[in-house]
Amino acid sequence: MGKRDTFLTEAQARVFELRAKGLTQSEVARRLKTSRANICILERRARENIKRAEQTMKVAAKLRAPVVLEVKTGSDILTIPRKLFAAADAAKVDVKLDTPALIAKVRREAQAKLRGRTTTAPIELVLAADGEVFVN
Repeated sequence: MGKRDTFLTEAQARVFELRAKGLTQSEVARRLKTSRANICILERRARENIKRAEQTMKVAAKLRAPVVLEVKTGSDILTIPRKLFAAADAAKVDVKLDTPALIAKVRREAQAKLRGRTTTAPIELVLAADGEVFVN
């Protein structure tokens, strides 16, 4: 996998590969003949690049999405599935998640915008044509 295939540099990808195998930063540094501080920097920048890539995917999905659902502040998240499924039916899109999985995804990805079951800030759900749900 090279620079042209991913947002990660070769070094970042190699560090991630070795860390995924369970090596510590110190072990990775020894294996790659560099400092642990450098491995730490590579890993942090890789995570930043991945986060930017994920945000890019969300924007791209929204631009192509047949359904964008705005959930207003003060809404009960238990009402979200019914609204999303109705909009999906109208757009003739099969949602990949069932009700419990959708609620869990909203809780996980929008937890900073929730107090209990109530939204404390607007949440946007984007339903891609393939049924994938993105939470912004």
